[in-house]
Amino acid sequence: MEGKVKQPPVPVSKLAVLAGATIRSGPLPMDLSGFLVRREKSIILGVNSLHSRQRQRFTVAHEIGHLLLHPDNDHLDRGISFYFRDDRSSQAEVREEIEANQFAADLLMPKSMIDAFVVKHVDLMDDQVLAALASTFEVSTQALTFRLTNLGVAQNLAQRPPLRRKLRSIP
Repeated sequence: MEGKVKQPPVPVSKLAVLAGATIRSGPLPMDLSGFLVRREKSIILGVNSLHSRQRQRFTVAHEIGHLLLHPDNDHLDRGISFYFRDDRSSQAEVREEIEANQFAADLLMPKSMIDAFVVKHVDLMDDQVLAALASTFEVSTQALTFRLTNLGVAQNLAQRPPLRRKLRSIP
């Protein structure tokens, strides 16, 4: 993909277009976050407009993951191939869904950007710090918490004396 994003939030919709997808947003069943449809030379990335902006951003990043990581998925109906982001994918029980979720987290919250804002560790019990970081990256606090944990920079300091995590200033 062209260009480098240097600070959050990552313009995930622009990256989807650069990857060759056309984004379509509309109401879908609540248990369906999005989908990826490949037909001949067009790629449609669908997003549930009824979901929060943060979830829509994660869905777009997740579908970009499928687009780039899983080009040879199952084909249905005359060469149309589908990926759906639903409750099953959020539980990450299927290898391809785990990979797409990891790709989405890496894309929306790159380690280098997290490192630029987090000094040492983040207390997962500090709602203010989590909300500030989630807002900066335009992701949910749940997605942020998973990412911080996977990067090894999250701690639950509830049993220790209160310790306020410091964040580098947010521009």
